[in-house]
Amino acid sequence: MQLISNKKGFTILELLVVLAVMGVFTAIAYPNISSWITDREVKKEVYETVAFIKERKAEVTSGKYGMTQIVLKPNLEVYTMSPQNFFNTYQNISSSSSYKTNKQCDYAWRQSGFSRNSSLETLSFPINVSEVQVYPNGAHNPSATYLCITKDASIKFMQLRKTDRDPDTNQNVDMFVFCSNSNTTQSTCKFDANYDFMYKLNIDNFQNIKVYKKNKKKNSWIKIDG
Repeated sequence: MQLISNKKGFTILELLVVLAVMGVFTAIAYPNISSWITDREVKKEVYETVAFIKERKAEVTSGKYGMTQIVLKPNLEVYTMSPQNFFNTYQNISSSSSYKTNKQCDYAWRQSGFSRNSSLETLSFPINVSEVQVYPNGAHNPSATYLCITKDASIKFMQLRKTDRDPDTNQNVDMFVFCSNSNTTQSTCKFDANYDFMYKLNIDNFQNIKVYKKNKKKNSWIKIDG
């Protein structure tokens, strides 16, 4: 006897309903997924920078260098000063330099005792290549954030600085801002802009770092770490 199959396929109407539901789901979910990916890309660069600064601080704390200067800009630069050179400039009783008197450091490329250490320059954000734009950069003045790292945080950068007011301590701190290159350019990425996917580092003299994220709806910075 011939067996009669009870299997049934989808009707055209059922397929159309499924496709319509999938289309609605994709239209709703895709923008959220895309935003999450973009935000994750920027956040990744933020925390890589935090780790980079902490590594340079650890080198100074361990005594490997007397002072290190990090130039935070699209192509980060690192300059180091030996413990002996640091002693000669800032601690030797016979030294009478203005650097010692004022407890300041200058641009490392023109201050005696510093040497550029390209082997430590392991992080950069090349324009039009990186996933992020950073501030300061060549479109602004100053064009970089300069960190002079010492064990006791006694030395401050003597030239023009872009600083921020720490809401917890009311002290001036250095800043470094990250934006996504998906919605900003070199000139539009700046500390007072208001875009999605913006992060800010506030860095005090001891290189304690606080991480902030921009709340675009409220046009305000929200601390998320530190």
